[in-house]
Amino acid sequence: MVRTIDVKVLGRNFRFDLPKEIHPRTFMEIIAYVEDKIRSVRGQSIDMDSFRLGLLTSINIAAEMFSLRSENEDLRAVLRRIDEVIATLDDADADCGHVHARSNSQQNPVAK
Repeated sequence: MVRTIDVKVLGRNFRFDLPKEIHPRTFMEIIAYVEDKIRSVRGQSIDMDSFRLGLLTSINIAAEMFSLRSENEDLRAVLRRIDEVIATLDDADADCGHVHARSNSQQNPVAK
């Protein structure tokens, strides 16, 4: 099911069809974010046609996305390493438990 939403971007009205996966509130947050980026790019150069403005804004947003993707991959690598360390510690702890249980049973032949 597609929903239609009317929004105003930089003083102009637009109509968008939203897929059901995108909540209208989320879409409005995206619109606000894009508007801020457009204003930021426009502020760097007053004399810019709309195509160039859209292109530079898209490039800036894509650069942010690539940076965040790289940061995400770095964090995933750190989390994998933490999981490996925890697994190693769990294995060492389990081995210590077996050694401890064996030493207790050897000291007290009645204990099983």
